[in-house]
Parts: sequence; structure tokens; C-alpha cells
Amino acid sequence: MWKSHSISTFTLFSLVALLLLGACASHKKNFFSKTYHNTTAKYNAYYIAKEDIREVETAIATNHNNNFDRILGVFYDIDSATIDGVREQLDDAIVKASLSIQRHENSKWVYPSYFLVGKARYYGGDFVNAIETFKYVNKNSEEKDVRHQSLVALMRTFIDYNEISNAVAVADYLRKEDLSKENLHNFLLVKTYLYQLTENYDLMVESLSKAIELEPVKENKARQYYILGQLYQRLGFEAEAYNNFKKCLSSNPEYELSFYAKLSLAQVTKLDQKVDLKKIRGYFKKLLNDDKNREFVDRIYYEMANFEIKHKNPDLAVDHLKSSVAVSENNPRQKGLAYLKLGELYYDLYKNYPLAQAYYDSTVNVLPQDEEHYEEIKERSEILTDFVKQLQTIQLQDSLLALAEMKTSDLQQLLDNVVAEQEQLEKDQKREARRLARQTTSAGNAQIPGRSMANPFGIDENSPVEGDSWYFYMVSAVSTGRSQFLSKWGNRPLEDNWRRSQRLATATFTNTEITEDQDTTSSVSSTDQEAPKTEERTAALMETIPFSAEAKTAANKKIEDAYFKLGNIYNFQLEEKENAVEVFEKLLSRYPGSEYEAETLYLLFLMHKSNPTVAETYKQKLINMYPDSIYAKLAINPNYKEESNETAQRLQKLYRIAYDYYKQEEYQQAKLLVSRGLQQYPDNAFSDHLRILGILIDGKVEGQYKYQYELQQFIENYPESTLMDYANSLLSASKQFKTKELQRKGAEYFTYFEQPHFFVFVYPNLGGFSELLPGLIENFINKKYSDQNLKIGNLSLNEAFSMVLVNKFATMENAMEFYKDFNKSDIKLPIDEKISFENFIITEDNFQIFFQTKKTEDYLTFFDKYYIEQ
Repeated sequence: MWKSHSISTFTLFSLVALLLLGACASHKKNFFSKTYHNTTAKYNAYYIAKEDIREVETAIATNHNNNFDRILGVFYDIDSATIDGVREQLDDAIVKASLSIQRHENSKWVYPSYFLVGKARYYGGDFVNAIETFKYVNKNSEEKDVRHQSLVALMRTFIDYNEISNAVAVADYLRKEDLSKENLHNFLLVKTYLYQLTENYDLMVESLSKAIELEPVKENKARQYYILGQLYQRLGFEAEAYNNFKKCLSSNPEYELSFYAKLSLAQVTKLDQKVDLKKIRGYFKKLLNDDKNREFVDRIYYEMANFEIKHKNPDLAVDHLKSSVAVSENNPRQKGLAYLKLGELYYDLYKNYPLAQAYYDSTVNVLPQDEEHYEEIKERSEILTDFVKQLQTIQLQDSLLALAEMKTSDLQQLLDNVVAEQEQLEKDQKREARRLARQTTSAGNAQIPGRSMANPFGIDENSPVEGDSWYFYMVSAVSTGRSQFLSKWGNRPLEDNWRRSQRLATATFTNTEITEDQDTTSSVSSTDQEAPKTEERTAALMETIPFSAEAKTAANKKIEDAYFKLGNIYNFQLEEKENAVEVFEKLLSRYPGSEYEAETLYLLFLMHKSNPTVAETYKQKLINMYPDSIYAKLAINPNYKEESNETAQRLQKLYRIAYDYYKQEEYQQAKLLVSRGLQQYPDNAFSDHLRILGILIDGKVEGQYKYQYELQQFIENYPESTLMDYANSLLSASKQFKTKELQRKGAEYFTYFEQPHFFVFVYPNLGGFSELLPGLIENFINKKYSDQNLKIGNLSLNEAFSMVLVNKFATMENAMEFYKDFNKSDIKLPIDEKISFENFIITEDNFQIFFQTKKTEDYLTFFDKYYIEQ
């Protein structure tokens, strides 16, 4: 009995073993084989690969930083650093999924394993192979849900690979399919993702609303409700936004999301009366006082500012934004956004452009460059920098011109007061810096000197910034003026005739340093030390004021240039047409005949196109005043440039033929073609090329003097020509050539004497002659010729000789009389047989030749022949 039982048991085990061995063959398709491979595939390699992918997705979610200033993404951004940290899991997922495919090709987990390979490739950024993998699953799998799953993943991959049209094609296909609940949910999320990237917020709301209904994970649902709230807020439906932020909070979100949902809830709460306004402000203060929100204080202040802006309380908003900046330490994005909001308020609302520029500049320096619209913000910052530069140029030069018209005594008193105020301000700032430094030492938590929570820049925001601003209260400008003064004149006290004072050589200025234990009020030990400092500052300020006619002209030119640039910034860069018109009209009224007048009239004509009557006024004024300008021609004929281009093409053909004749030295034929072209088309942009070619021809035919004369005429008559630099280079080269020719051949002086003359005294560069001789000759002039308004100058002739030049005498006879008197006078020159002095008179024309050749003996030969002998 026992034996028989034993045989039966053995037989049974043998049978099972044979069945298992048969099931292990991956190609078998019987019931036992499928059951075996399905079980081993799912709970071995496939399971491990799926866990690897889950670890990757967890890492992406954990390391993701939400940017609540944008609409949150339905999917977490995939950061390359995070992927580098899970590269091992991605590689292992591909290996394990591949093992499942190779060893269990008969199981139902083959194509799900391929799907995992595709996901691993997608997360690793290998979009091309991920796309091919998902396509393979869709083409070969018999399971509808697996195919749909792969198509949803394929659509997302197409989106990230920037093949939007392919993504849309997949979406169109899936929309017609009968999807499982899970696949439909994922499809709706991917559609939401697509609509977000294409900024189609209406469709994004529609698809996300449907996806939320299918969301199985409560934490995910909280995030999706928050996104819906953001969308409704963006679209202006604040009641719906409020409902979704409330749903987010009721879905038990993680703390950060809960915090921002509360902030957003306050922004969209409907307020019916002042009581509600006070209630929301109290709500914000409650958030500020909650210790759990300590790391979010900067954000709370920022949202408080947005709330006040919305309810038309900009001054409170500014205070909150400055507080946000002051407390923000480790959140450059938040600090940058607060700076940006301040810049916008100071530009758009307060019209305080210097402060707006300062805040925009800080925004660019702090805000991460991946922030949305960063490049636009940077561009606006650069525009404002140029804008403020022009604005301050106008303010500065206007102030200086006004000061130049003041009485000397009043001006001196004003400058003394300004310097005294500035020095007192510096003492106060140093005292405050020391106070804060002591606080830092004792408390370890002082703010930066010169900055406070209310004023993080240390800028006096109450100082004038528009037309009533005054140059000497601009600390930076004072520093600039002082630097320019010191670089030119050195350290000097202000006194009469200080340029000539011998004491200036030893004048010094001592900056007294302040030690930690020294009070700023005693930093200057005596009035003797303080006086040079004050006087030097006053002198530096005085030096910047344009007293002379030339300086006033230069100041007005700077204002004129700045107005034109300012108008163009308004018109083309800031696109503020009304402000541009105001600036351009001010330019025309203040500087009639400006070099920018024709272009400005044309711009005003264009800007008033919507008002034909006004536009016609500017057009007629332009045509009447500047009929030959390109702007007048464009006003008359908007197609002038196009037609001018056609003419230019004809002239270019003519030019090429004429230039070929010129190279072949057929100058007469070349000149004929040039003249014909200029006669037919004198005003075309290409006509200047023909003019220059004509000058080159005349130079070959009529010589260097004619050549130089025509080049000079071209430079004077066509100052805006694109060939101006070329013409100047030709003229310079010709003059250098002529000079070398004169030096090589010897001077050829003109015998035309009916013109002004100079008296020249040539002496060697020895000893103190350069100081002695001009003084002796000046004394001679003062004694005998003081009524003739003669001027004296000292010039270097060459390395060996210099000359005293007396100019100028109206006639040859007057110059000759001076020459004879000078040589008969009892002037005591340092006579030495080894030292040679020469003196003579010379015409203006011949002086140019003499100064080029620098050969005194050649001219003396000419002088003896035409002046002494005759």
C-alpha cells in the first residue's frame, strides 16, 4: 500500500516538473506557458522597471520648485540636474524592461514593458527613440488600453520635442477612441499641458475641469484646483477663481500650496465695503504673524502690494513692496519681482523715471534669467537707462545755463550753501553708518547703511526729478564735476587768479578718514583743514558752469541732442506717441533751425496721420523749409525710396561704364558720362558716387589744386553724404602728398602780396628762449603798436627751432613798417655768434607753405628778392 502510494506521488511530481519545464520555453503559447510568463514577467523584471520609473517620477516631483507667479504646470518641470541624479534608475528600467521582453515574449507584459522603455527614454531626454518606442507599441500591441496609453505618452513627447502639429494629430485620433478612465484622465491632462504651452486658456480650463473629475489622487486634485483658480483669475472670473482656491484648500494640500491658495483667495475675495477691505488687510497681517510663514514673509508683503494696487492704494503698495525687498534674503526671484513692480509703479504712475530706471536695473541684476519675459524686462531697463540719461542731460544743462546768468555774488553764496549742505549730509551719513555698524556688532542683524526697509536704495525719493531738479543737489553729478576739475587743474583752493598763483603748486587737500572709535563730528580737527575742502568743492562746481559763449553753445547743443534722442525713445522704443509729440514740439520751439528739424517735422507728420489737418500742417512746413531733403520727398511721395532705388540701379550701371573709362585713362569720355548722370538725377542717394568720380577725373586732368578744391567743396556741400569719410581721406592724402612734394622739390611761394601778413621770429630751442623771447616781443608791441590789436603766439617749427608769430597786418606795407621798426629797436636779444635768429614777414598763403616745408633758408631767399631788394 505504501509502495503503491509512493509510486503515485512520484508520478505526480514528475508530471508537474515536465509541465513547468515546458512552460519555461518563451515561445510556447499553451495555458501553462502563458500563465508562467505572465506571472514571472509581472513580478520580476517588469515590476522592478516600473519601480525604477516611479522613483524617477518621485524625484522630479520632490525636486521641483513651483513658481507661483506663473500658472502652475499640470506636469512638473523636468530638471536636467534631477535627471542626472536618477540616471542609474533610468538605465536600470530599460535593462529590466528589456529582460522582461526577451525572456517572456509570450506574456501580456511585453508591450507594457516596451511602454516603460519609452517612458525611461522620454524622461532621459531621448525623445527620438521614445517616439519610435511608443509608435512601435501602438502598431503592434493587441491590447487597446496599452495602445492608447502609448499614444497619450507619444502626444506628450511630441509636445516636448516641439512637434506640435504631430501632437495635435495624435489628440485628434484619441478624441475619437473609446478610452479607459485612466487613459482618458491622462489624455485630458496632456491636452491641458498642450493648451497651456500654446496659451489657449479657455480650452485649458475646459480640459482641466474634466480631468479633475477623474483625478484619483487627492493631493493632485488640490494642485489642479489651484491651477483652475489661477486660470479663472487670469481670465477675469474672480468668483470662479475664489471657488477653486477654496476647493484647493479643502483638498488638504501640502503647506506651500495651502499658503499660496490663501494668498490668492485674498486677492479674489469680493469686497463690498471698507469693512471687507479692513478684514482682508487683517487677514494678511495674520499671515505675517504666523511663525509657520516666516520663509514666506517677502511673498506676503508682495501679495499685500498687489492687493493695494488692485484697490487703488499705490502708496501703500510701494511701502509693502519695499518691505518685501528688505526682508527677502534667499529668494532672488521674489526680490526681483518686487523690484519690477516698483519699477512699473514709478514709471507708469509716479512718472519718476530715475527711480523707475534704478528699480528696473535692480530687477535685471537679481531676477533669474529663466523668468518669463526676462529679455523684455532687460530691454526696458536698457531703454530706461538711455531715457534717464537724456532726461538728466536736459535738466543738468538747463540748470547750468540758469546759474551762468546769476550775479556773481548770488552765485557764490548759492554754491557755498550747497557745499555746506553736502558736507553736512556726508557727516550725517557717516554718523548713521557708525550707528548701524555698532548695532551690527551688538545685534549682528543691522541693515545696510544708507538703506532701510522703507528705502532699500538709499535714494532720496522726495528730491525733484523733473524740470525743477537742480544739478548741484545730485550727488553723483557733484562727484563728476569734482573729478573733472581735479583731473584738469589738480587740488586747488578757490581764489582770484589761481591759475597763475605759485602757491597752487603746493596746495593740497586732505581727506580725513574716520576710525571706528572716532565720532564723525570731530573728523575735521580745525577750520584750517576744512577750508581747502570747502573751497575746492566750490571751485569744482564753479568750473562746470558755462560762462563763455562757446560753453553756452555747447550746453545748448547737448540739450538739443538730448531732446531729439528722448523723442525717439518715446516714439520708437516706449511707443508713447503723445509724449513723443510733446518732446519733438518742444525741440522745434526751443531750437528753430535745428539740425534735426527736417526729420522731426517728418516724424510729427507721420505721428499725426490720424488727424489729417494737423499732419498737413507739418507736411507743408517741411516742404517749405526743406524742399530738397529726403524727408520732404518722402512726405510728398511715400514711394520715393522705392523709386529712388530704381534710379540708383540705373546710375550704378552708368557709374560702372564711366569708371571703366577712367581706369583706361579716357578721362573726357568718363567725364561726359558723369555729367550726364548728375544732370538727369542730381538728388539720388547714389549721385554722390558720381560726384566723387568726377572729382577724381578732374584731379587727373587739372591737377592737385583743383582736386583739393573740389574735395573741399564736396565736404562742405554734402555733409550728410555716406561718402564723407572717403572724401576726407582723399583730401588728407592729397595734402600729405603735396607737402612731401614741396619738401622734396623745395617751396614754390606765391608772388601775390595783396593779402594779410604775419611777422615771424625764428629762434633755436635752447635755454629759456621760449619764455624770454615772447615776452620781449610782447613788450615791444605794447610800447609802439598797442593800437593795432596784434596777437602773439609761440609755435614749434621743428625739433631744432621754434618761432614767435605776430598776427596779423592788413597790408604788406604795414607789416614791412613793423619789420623795419623791430630790427632798428633797442631790444636786447641774447646775441651769440653761435646762435642764429631770423625774422621776416610773410603772407597768409605763403606761411602755410613755409610751415609745411619748414625750410627757413628757402623762404629767406624769396623774402630777400621780393621784400628787401624791391
